[in-house]
Amino acid sequence: MSGRRVHLVRRDLIFAAVREAGRISRADLVRRTGMARMTVNGLVAELLTAGVLAEQAAAHSGTRAGRPARSLTLGPAAGGVVGALIGADGVRVAEADLAGNILHERHHDIDTSDPSTALDAIAEVITGTGRIWSTVAGFSAPISGGVIQSSSVLPGWAGTSPAAELGRRLGHRVIVRNDADLSLLGEVGYGVAAGHQDVCYLRVATGIGCGLLLGGTVHHGATGVAGEIGHVQVDETGALCQCGNRGCLETIASPRQILAALSASYGSPVTASQAVELARTDATAERILADAGRMIGRVVAALANGINPSLVVLDGPLITPDGPILAGVAESLHRYAQPEVVESTAVRVSALGGRAALLGAVGAALRVTPAARGERAFLPVPAASADTPAVPSPGRRERLVRRDMILDALRGQGPTARSDLVKITRLPRAAVVELLAELRHEGLVELCAPAEARAGRPSPHFRLTVGSGRLIGIALAVPGIRAVVADGAGRIEETVTVPFPMSNDSHPMLRAAGDLARELLDRHGPEARIAVSVPAPVHPGTGRFGIRSVLPMFSGFAPAEEIAAAVGRPVRVENNAQLAALAEMRRGAARGARDVLYLKADQHTGAGIVAGGRMHRGAIGYAGEVGHLNVREIGPFCICGSRGCLSAFLAPAYFGALIEPRPAAFSPVAPGSPAPPGSPAPPGSPVSRASTEGEDRLLTLAAEGNRPAQRALLDAGRLIGRTVAPLCDVLNPAVVVVGGRFVEAGGFVVEGIREALLRHSAPSAAAGLSVVRAELGFDAEALGAVELLL
Repeated sequence: MSGRRVHLVRRDLIFAAVREAGRISRADLVRRTGMARMTVNGLVAELLTAGVLAEQAAAHSGTRAGRPARSLTLGPAAGGVVGALIGADGVRVAEADLAGNILHERHHDIDTSDPSTALDAIAEVITGTGRIWSTVAGFSAPISGGVIQSSSVLPGWAGTSPAAELGRRLGHRVIVRNDADLSLLGEVGYGVAAGHQDVCYLRVATGIGCGLLLGGTVHHGATGVAGEIGHVQVDETGALCQCGNRGCLETIASPRQILAALSASYGSPVTASQAVELARTDATAERILADAGRMIGRVVAALANGINPSLVVLDGPLITPDGPILAGVAESLHRYAQPEVVESTAVRVSALGGRAALLGAVGAALRVTPAARGERAFLPVPAASADTPAVPSPGRRERLVRRDMILDALRGQGPTARSDLVKITRLPRAAVVELLAELRHEGLVELCAPAEARAGRPSPHFRLTVGSGRLIGIALAVPGIRAVVADGAGRIEETVTVPFPMSNDSHPMLRAAGDLARELLDRHGPEARIAVSVPAPVHPGTGRFGIRSVLPMFSGFAPAEEIAAAVGRPVRVENNAQLAALAEMRRGAARGARDVLYLKADQHTGAGIVAGGRMHRGAIGYAGEVGHLNVREIGPFCICGSRGCLSAFLAPAYFGALIEPRPAAFSPVAPGSPAPPGSPAPPGSPVSRASTEGEDRLLTLAAEGNRPAQRALLDAGRLIGRTVAPLCDVLNPAVVVVGGRFVEAGGFVVEGIREALLRHSAPSAAAGLSVVRAELGFDAEALGAVELLL
């Protein structure tokens, strides 16, 4: 690192230490930063001259003997940050000092419909009383790559890049973000979402926006337009939306529609505050708001089943803690989400009084100040050793942070080109080259061959150093037990299949998996590591199946413990669709993508989610339970106990007209006799022999060219795509990978899913979406288990 760069890092470190302490002596600064006294004194003198720091006279504390030390605090030129929100009703601006204290907060009535005239007016009101380090501006519209996308709130801003224009006018750094994401940051930093890792924030205002926190990280999606919940289609024949679709949630449950309905009922305009008061005493107003809450709640229930948050936060002028909208959302959540998901999902109303987005903007602006950069140097560092001092210097601290960034990228991506590491980490190329050489010398990373050929001059590929032990991935599925053995680099050495029927009691299958694992350990060495794929949600913290799991045979116990007892060593267990998603991202059809939705298309439909390159399991491991999304209120019973779930429409019984073209004469079935092919499986037996044979029959007919069977699979794909479209709107994946048994008969179900997603997803989410057939087939889940161990 250059001398100038080290100097800047050290200065930022001093700045951060003073900001964090509020008041600190030079001696304490030396201890806090680990720098030499002479270095600290030189930097403090520089910052005092610039007015960034101020020194206050010594004062006796009464706790220390001797001459009291003078105290350093932030000075008058320390500056601050600005947060701004640009919406249809004008601009809100808040200025804060570097400690996060709000100094001024104002609302300006500016016409924001035309960006060419609005930008000058916005720049005039975004001013500060001192030096402004950064401004974060939130817009009520999706944003991709800094470009405003089409929205119903700010339609005239589509295609503009306001950060550069505002930065030029203001003379300092400007960052633009979607206001729902900023609201989410505000709730996590200052509101009811503090401490939560998986959060869905809904802002029901001019439009309906959504911010997602997945695994502690704000999720932006593949193209930056995640959270388009307002354009989830809830009525195919409904009113035309500004996005071009019909029946979007915003056309039914936005405040604009609610207030229009109330105004029509009362014969005069009704404001949001009046609507809230009317709903306390008037049955009509209460019913209109409750109905909007139930419609919003149906989408929330789909998200709860799909991404499994621990908290849903509702915010907006019509939402109160005891109001009908909250009650309607809770009612739909209980009606349409899985019981265990309902029990683990809290629904709260924001307590920030509509200030969540503004506070989030201020918090985001603070993160890019020199003080915040210095605070990142206080991240935990390895324990002291003979080669590493107990308190590393600022330069060493930054180097350790950069090393961790590279190791995290390799851990999440697998073998990666050096040029791609530069893009992923956003570090200078020279720094990446130097750090890779250092990590390679220490034996932490190694050179490897690229996964596929590239045009142009090849960039060297690196991966984490491969261990000597073998990796064993085992998958439990309807056909039986599939095992894959790989070396430490993930190269496949052996595959094994053991036919085993799945029954109402899963313990025999788990014991059989343990026996197979023990045999493989005997052949490949006792140091091998094992991971197992199971067809049920697994709690990410406890490793247990839920007490009220969707499948009764996988309920109430820890599968890893069952198999570990048989093999005498630790075992990792994960959900099958999640592992298939991981495998397809690393080895299959979604290579290179970081935001992937995997759909397991068969009678037990499930989904796996990869967000930002990492598996998303959800708060209790239920993320991806799309087979139990509601399709029709009065549909057939599902094994989960609800009516009209997606899986109920994909079961062999629903294709009975094709599987059994000629109805057989009625004859009673003796107890213990197998049910006729195509008949519904009894409760608790979702994988009965009859259902398996019925699915086999359907796929055979389609593969042999039977047009009705092919059309049925195409229609099944349309139904799956229509049902999971809300997930695509909110998650904004780059690739949807379709696997499962239905793809064995050809591309019919894939084409149906593609057609439905392009038809029903929000235009911004569908624009960059690819729908492809899975490449790994029956091996996907076992390969995902291997990838989990890498």
